[in-house]
Amino acid sequence: MTPLTSPQQSPWSSLSDTQRAITLALLSHGCLSRPELMSIVGISSGSVTRLTAPMVEAGLLSTSTEQVAGTGRPQSPLEVRAEAESLVGVTITGEDLTAVLTDLRLQVLATTRRSLPSHSPKIVVAHLSDAVNELSSQHTGAQPTALAVTLGGTSRDGRIVDQAVFLGWHGVHLADMIEAETGLPTTVGNDVAAMTQQEAWFGAGREADRFTLVTVGGGVGHGLAISHDAISTADADLGLTGLMPIPDDSHPPLTHPAMDCLTDGALEAEWLKLGLPPTDAASIVSLARHGDPHAVTLCAAFARRIGRLIAMSAAFTLPQVIVVAGERASIASLFEEQVMTGIAQLRHAAAAPIPVIVREHNRSDWARGAAALAVRARVQGEL
Repeated sequence: MTPLTSPQQSPWSSLSDTQRAITLALLSHGCLSRPELMSIVGISSGSVTRLTAPMVEAGLLSTSTEQVAGTGRPQSPLEVRAEAESLVGVTITGEDLTAVLTDLRLQVLATTRRSLPSHSPKIVVAHLSDAVNELSSQHTGAQPTALAVTLGGTSRDGRIVDQAVFLGWHGVHLADMIEAETGLPTTVGNDVAAMTQQEAWFGAGREADRFTLVTVGGGVGHGLAISHDAISTADADLGLTGLMPIPDDSHPPLTHPAMDCLTDGALEAEWLKLGLPPTDAASIVSLARHGDPHAVTLCAAFARRIGRLIAMSAAFTLPQVIVVAGERASIASLFEEQVMTGIAQLRHAAAAPIPVIVREHNRSDWARGAAALAVRARVQGEL
């Protein structure tokens, strides 16, 4: 790998705050005309030209000339030059790590995965370094300039993993270890927060100014984005949603913490209560898809619980749309009507319907979320 680069060597390090705001606006909105940039960032026409010209010259932004119907006046819309840099995003679970190489607009250029024989930080980092080398060898363009890694845990400073329950980590100096192995400036973050940021820039956030993300499966997570930016605090990364009481189908309803009723472990435990052989959650969903009555009953109830979680989230965050993701998100698509039933049970009848988007689970998408953190840190001059 190339030697570790400092923020001072980065082409982003000398940008002003307004230039960074321009770049973030182009990332979240896509190609924009100069009048649109003026409106979004709050600057004059002269400032747009003065601030973006050196960025175009440096190869960070690109511009093109096009005629505008009606006026015939040429316009020069701007956009982030995707190929200016490539970055690595890595997401780590208890079983494996998935790594992607992306450009600045998070288009995936290469991807790879490694099973983890151990949760030892040293072994995990060795596998991560090997994955980075493979990604670099697959790409003929510019070598990666930065790396971000995400996991189900917390990192208050973006460098040390304070805790990651699934990995049994506490106080792991992960960024230092990765930088020593790969030579790439590294930041560490929470996987749900990263997925929310990716959605804010290139998913639901393109159409909605305010949305929430809920995840079910390996764990229960919640993300909130406003004005194309994920709202993140150290507390948010603690998985607080997992402790929220979710009503069941009893009359009167009983409540259970989300971690005890909206996870793979919860679904598998319900299966065992029926006196059936041990089966993993993915197989139970597959059986439901093929009409197995026991699996259908359990997954339909799971879907109603997803709906109730959505309704509770919507009551507090007032989103324009809700995104469902995670290992068991497919239950929400398979039993869409049951999700809507669950929502209706906890939502005022006069309230507007909540648009729900379901993201089928793909670990590469979560690694792409990690890359979003790398892009953001890069643009902000932190990597």
